[in-house]
Amino acid sequence: MDFGSWKVKGANDFMVIMHIGVMGGTFDPIHLGHLRAAEEIYWAFELDRITFVPAARPPHKEEEFEASALHRYEMVSLATVCTPYFSVSPIELSRQGRSYSVETLREFRKLYGEENTIYFIMGVDAFLDIATWKEAQELLSLAQVIVTARPGWRLDEVERSMTSEQRQLLGNPRLKYVKISDITRETAKAHHEPRSVLLVEVVSLDISSSEIRQLVKEGRSIRYLVTDTVAAYIDKNRLYHPERKGLIGEREAST
Repeated sequence: MDFGSWKVKGANDFMVIMHIGVMGGTFDPIHLGHLRAAEEIYWAFELDRITFVPAARPPHKEEEFEASALHRYEMVSLATVCTPYFSVSPIELSRQGRSYSVETLREFRKLYGEENTIYFIMGVDAFLDIATWKEAQELLSLAQVIVTARPGWRLDEVERSMTSEQRQLLGNPRLKYVKISDITRETAKAHHEPRSVLLVEVVSLDISSSEIRQLVKEGRSIRYLVTDTVAAYIDKNRLYHPERKGLIGEREAST
């Protein structure tokens, strides 16, 4: 595996230029659609790793939580443990207050430094709300934003669907639509320009976390929608079952 591009720093010094993907989300629960999108982005952009960041207290989705932050973190860990280039970060669980993506990216930027490239991966549904996020313009400057398709969404129509107000709030970003099969090494390694957004068409699995939760409530199988490890965890901890309603705020995940 290529662990990054070598760059001469001095006469006898070398440093590794890293390309790091950051994939945030509530992951309530994480499913194969999340994993497949991350897999395709990883290979197409020749990343060194992708770090999943479960949101602890996102400002826009508090009422939708059905599993605690720690349960969601455990499920992401179980879903990614067998993939060496996937990892999970507790960064938003450890931080007090709301989970703002701009603060997470600032911390990743401090961790990896200015010389490395950070790719912030999100679904198109999240991107269409990004103008309402905290310090959205700075967020688009901290990382190369990659937007992936979700079932029912057309990436090639995203630019036309944005209002002038949304564009202004985001600092008039440059949007580029590209199919993942058309990404070349030059495209993947191009220098990140602030407020540029790549709309990347990947294989879109018709899976949603809300549908998985509903299937569990109805006592139906979720096999082949999530990994076997996640399915077993949900069953063991009785997540998303009707009798668990009201336990959203629990502080510990079972082991």
